[in-house]
Amino acid sequence: MALKPYATLSIIVTAHNCEPYLGKTLSSIESACGDTFYLQEVIIVNDSSTDRTGEIVATFSSLRANVKTYDVNFKNIGKVRNFALSKCSGQYITMIDGDDEVLAGSLKDIAGYLGACQPDIHLSPLNELYDDQDKKFIWQGVKACKLTQDNVIKKFLTHKNLQAHFIGQFFSRKFLEKISFPEFICYEDAWTFPLLLNLSTVISYSASSHYLYHKRKGSLSEQVTPEKISLLIAATEQMVVNFGKRYIPLISCHWINILHKYEKEIEATEDINKVKNSIRQVSLLHFLFHPLVRLSFKKKLIRLKLAGKV
Repeated sequence: MALKPYATLSIIVTAHNCEPYLGKTLSSIESACGDTFYLQEVIIVNDSSTDRTGEIVATFSSLRANVKTYDVNFKNIGKVRNFALSKCSGQYITMIDGDDEVLAGSLKDIAGYLGACQPDIHLSPLNELYDDQDKKFIWQGVKACKLTQDNVIKKFLTHKNLQAHFIGQFFSRKFLEKISFPEFICYEDAWTFPLLLNLSTVISYSASSHYLYHKRKGSLSEQVTPEKISLLIAATEQMVVNFGKRYIPLISCHWINILHKYEKEIEATEDINKVKNSIRQVSLLHFLFHPLVRLSFKKKLIRLKLAGKV
């Protein structure tokens, strides 16, 4: 049986003050696509950069006809993602942050797999790389398997090799066209990811990762503010809306984690009541005997109950 042709990808690169890293990011995309690079569409959105990000984008795109570039002044990642989606024409869409990288040969292999198997979503973990690490990653191939929607939701809720990141994942454009990102400054993907899992039935998963996710000290994502916590709470509320009551014990782990990490930051706001009331909704016995709830969360809930906090 002849293989179907490579799927066409829309590769979205979002960039904000990425001057030290963006050149390496863009080179890695070209290397990851190999000889299929010019079959793919690269969409670079430069949002409100004040460094040389725009110059790097202009130089890269001037020599490559398949690269589209846009300068915007949104200062809002949700708006940036929606804008980028409106410019896509590929069969599948994937997103890459302007300071991350993808492994050589990986996007060519994944495009071949998507063309042959045509899942609604193709998911994989991220290779996390910290500033002080000098670890080398080599692409291991697609090695995909099909998962049920229930399996994927459980992986997502237990953070088992799958988190609420759009970066590094592949979505059929026909499904992404049905949704829009909230206009959040962060956690826009955590808000939207459950909705897409709910819409999708043919889901593939690869345990081998093609994506290098750089965890940089002092990055904006590491800076916690009450506004960001409020957006995280809004995203967690959407898990209940999209997944329903059967997953409440697993969603409760997320609520417990928020209270454990950010109680002091939100204790003077209405958000504290939202979090505590959400934890109170779970049956204690159901939670304690749930096989997928980690022992550490069971202990945390017992301590919260004994302290009279929930």
